[in-house]
Amino acid sequence: MPAQPLLIALVSVQFFVHALAWAMTARMARRWRATEGHFALFWLFLAAGLALFVPPWASGSAPRNLADLLIIAAAMFEHRGLALHWGRCPRAAGYVAGLAAAAATVAASFLLDNGHGVRVAVVCFGCGAMLAASAGLMWRLGRAATPFFAPVAAAGYALLAALLLARGVQALLVGATTKISIDAPGHANIPLAIAVLFVGGLINLAHIRLVLGRVLHRLGQQAKTDELTGALNRRGLLQELEQAHAGALQGRAGYALMMVDVDHFKAINDQHGHAQGDQVLRTVSASLRAALRGDDLVGRWGGEEFCVLLPRTRLADAEHLAQRVAARVAAPGPGIRVTVSIGVSEYGPADADVQAVIRRADDALYAAKDAGRNRVVVAAG
Repeated sequence: MPAQPLLIALVSVQFFVHALAWAMTARMARRWRATEGHFALFWLFLAAGLALFVPPWASGSAPRNLADLLIIAAAMFEHRGLALHWGRCPRAAGYVAGLAAAAATVAASFLLDNGHGVRVAVVCFGCGAMLAASAGLMWRLGRAATPFFAPVAAAGYALLAALLLARGVQALLVGATTKISIDAPGHANIPLAIAVLFVGGLINLAHIRLVLGRVLHRLGQQAKTDELTGALNRRGLLQELEQAHAGALQGRAGYALMMVDVDHFKAINDQHGHAQGDQVLRTVSASLRAALRGDDLVGRWGGEEFCVLLPRTRLADAEHLAQRVAARVAAPGPGIRVTVSIGVSEYGPADADVQAVIRRADDALYAAKDAGRNRVVVAAG
């Protein structure tokens, strides 16, 4: 096999391997219609399209036209997969219309003297435009999560897009009898194939980095979340408390704490069963989040006890919020009537660590329970 088709075949095989890997990922994640599935289709269509350039089909033959459309469709799947990763949902109709326009232009090219050049330009412009759009997505939306990697990946996308757009212009300028497709000798086609291979590897790394980063973020969130109530678990909230305390020690704004305990929770479990007890905890957690502000953090401290971090809050404001929480939980509604006891404390300059603030809130909580429950007690000092 001549050197050029052999190089195209090697690139196609590598992209088929990428497609297989992403197909396995999509199957394990059960997300065929989401990012993983789109990436699998991107590599599959791209590999299939390049594979059709290995046999010596004539320019304008059905396999070559199919190859062009497969490669354009592949670039569309890649762009939509990136958009879905960042929560965008482009309408499929736009991509279908673009692919139909490309097919119509290929059909019309047979009426032109330079039909071969027009067909090459169609695939170059179609893929180049999609890659440029993907570079824009990576630059605008990827830098927040990966400030170093996203610009590098965006540069790779932009480089290949520029090469393809330049090749499209070249294809329109060559003579009508000159063959310029990627399997033709000359016209810097071997460097172009090498660039496709190199940037293709970079694009696959970008895909892996994006999906792996999302998985790791989800796992990190799960590790800090209480499964029953959806609030932070003790470990997750303690990390936030430590950060707030460290910031206060460095001169930034202080914070306040609320320790919240569901009154007579053992009796609720004994009388109504553990399923109802679990529902009470979910309801209390939801009431806490609904009664508090957007940046306040609710965590399940253990059993029927919750801890609330109130950033940039003084003791008087914390007491007001605690009264609002107690009133919301105790408000009449469907299900079992529940009340809570709440202890409130505030960071002070003498607090060497966050445990001192927690102890004061705990002491205030036990004072509220000793005083008859369903009340708020503020820690002295």
